[in-house]
Amino acid sequence: MIVFSSNAHLSDEARRLVDFDIQSIERLVAAERTGEPDAWLADPDGYQEDGHVRRDSDLIRLVAYARHAGVIYSTDGCNACRHSLERPLEAANDAELENVSRLTQLPLAMLRKIVEIAEP
Repeated sequence: MIVFSSNAHLSDEARRLVDFDIQSIERLVAAERTGEPDAWLADPDGYQEDGHVRRDSDLIRLVAYARHAGVIYSTDGCNACRHSLERPLEAANDAELENVSRLTQLPLAMLRKIVEIAEP
């Protein structure tokens, strides 16, 4: 199940972009055969601004965390990326999360939220 970082209403067209991004990450996961991510987090601001759909974005708009594989996936709508983690996000302290954010260029707020929703 996907969680949105805010309660912003997304148009049907923006929701189709969310589905497209999910499929992009699912293709990476399938190619690696690591199993489905445990948590999905989308940032509505990456999909829609002032009621207008954002086709491409310079924002990371979707992240997925495969806790069991130690991998976090992300996409900005153009590129889907995979980041191997040295240790589970939920075991990281604030300084370690900040370091992961810096190394992966994933927003710290998204990392914190994906940890929150991935907790068993």
